[in-house]
Amino acid sequence: MLRSALICGVICSLAPIGFAYADDEKAVDEEIAQEARDIEQDAIVESGAAAVMEDEKAAAFHGYPVRFARRPLVLDTGMVRADSRLTVGGVFGSGTFSSLDLGGAISPVENLELGLSTELTGAIPAPGGIGLISVIFSPDASYGDIPVYGRYQFYEGEKGFLVGVDLVLVLPTNTDFTLTAGLPMRVLEVFGIFTMDMNLNFRYRNGDKFAVSNPSANTMDFTFSGASVINVTDHGFLEIGGGVGVVNINGAAGANNVVELPFFLGGGYTLKRKDLVDLFAQFGWMPLMTANGPPGRDTFNVGETWFVTVGATVHTKPLFGED
Repeated sequence: MLRSALICGVICSLAPIGFAYADDEKAVDEEIAQEARDIEQDAIVESGAAAVMEDEKAAAFHGYPVRFARRPLVLDTGMVRADSRLTVGGVFGSGTFSSLDLGGAISPVENLELGLSTELTGAIPAPGGIGLISVIFSPDASYGDIPVYGRYQFYEGEKGFLVGVDLVLVLPTNTDFTLTAGLPMRVLEVFGIFTMDMNLNFRYRNGDKFAVSNPSANTMDFTFSGASVINVTDHGFLEIGGGVGVVNINGAAGANNVVELPFFLGGGYTLKRKDLVDLFAQFGWMPLMTANGPPGRDTFNVGETWFVTVGATVHTKPLFGED
């Protein structure tokens, strides 16, 4: 009887020790499991970061965005752009307008772009017959005007708000000399979806925009234009735009202070090869609507102001200025 009591006492005294050991072993197992989960989570985070870096690398061309809607107002330092476009459109008169325009641009220093072209980022389509090399095929064969521009991007906000300043000269071979000062603005991918482009321009013209019997020697245009650009994929993009302008200010009697509203649709695809190539097409009316127009102009002259443009721009990698 005494022996049984002693055995029970020993068992009871050892039981807490066994339970404590079991608890310690369980705690160690949980600690090991937590460390394993932490290691797995770190691996997932590192893998995600690597994937993001890989996506960013795939979406850039030597640091310059492949996505059309994500590009700054100017080329990166050392980059060169060449462009070509074929334009067909209506005219006030017999026949159809057609031209081939070639141009180019370069960024010699940071935030500055110089060129002989009309293909500035965020600008609405320019009329055909303007380029470094411009050939007008119809309705009358001739050479086009030569544009010379400089653009400086002086502000870049944290949320992708870009502001620049433009100065554009058009040297006449077919029309009139013009000098344009502009304020281009771009908001990159609002809500991660679309980019907004805005341009405020003031133009001096050494002549009259409209063919009237008593043309003015000096006129001015004041225009505001805008567009929305969306990348449906990293390489494919769509755009829609328009604006309003008061043109031929101080023009001839009956043809001054004319209000014009342009409109266009466009889209394209970007190829990332040795160079970055944008293939694009645009369609619209310049202008779609006219108010207070000169004699012979209706409010809607869609049969005379339509245009279709197809073209391509080629961007090189930075040829100098890279770190």
